[in-house]
Amino acid sequence: MATSTPKAPSGRGLDLRMSPKDLITIGVFAAIYIVIVFAVNMLGFVNPTVMIVALLASIVAAGIPFLLFLTRVRHAGMVTIFAIVTGGLFFLTGHPPISFALTVGCALLAEVILLAGRYQVRRVGALAYAVYSAWYAGPFLPLFYARSEYLASAGVRQMGPEYAAQMDAVLSPGVLVAFDVCTVVAGLLGGLLGLRLLRRHFERAGLA
Repeated sequence: MATSTPKAPSGRGLDLRMSPKDLITIGVFAAIYIVIVFAVNMLGFVNPTVMIVALLASIVAAGIPFLLFLTRVRHAGMVTIFAIVTGGLFFLTGHPPISFALTVGCALLAEVILLAGRYQVRRVGALAYAVYSAWYAGPFLPLFYARSEYLASAGVRQMGPEYAAQMDAVLSPGVLVAFDVCTVVAGLLGGLLGLRLLRRHFERAGLA
């Protein structure tokens, strides 16, 4: 069985109507994605340096369920709703509004890539995930234009003054720019890992 989705009938790729099955699929994979991201990022409580490494590791790990999700995406809009669900939850847990906006923007770009590739996951899935993963830059964007307010926010304060001081020292503008670039690289690695596992395991199990 091929790892890519069946080719959508002519015109269906632009059909934005969601069936109950589509919404259930989005909900299930959004939940799996969120659990993996949160679980790996728990390591970030150690210190800001470990946090950066954990964030990039979570991008790679989350590529597996995201690529499996893409095998069930049949038309436009599903990835964007996925982004609204996951980005909305992250917003409710403390991410800034600009992060939610970036998440939706990255999802729209990923939708364009998938549509251009006619929803053939093997061909464009890894690239779509790499673009989508750029949303990880969003939570740190306020450090470029509202650094003092960000470091004094409730979310940072609850980590303790020592953690906040380390964050201020570690997350320099240069490090943040490098991290932004690495989100896409990690996304590509996660996408390729997801594709590999789709071929070697999920396909054989009839899950892709």
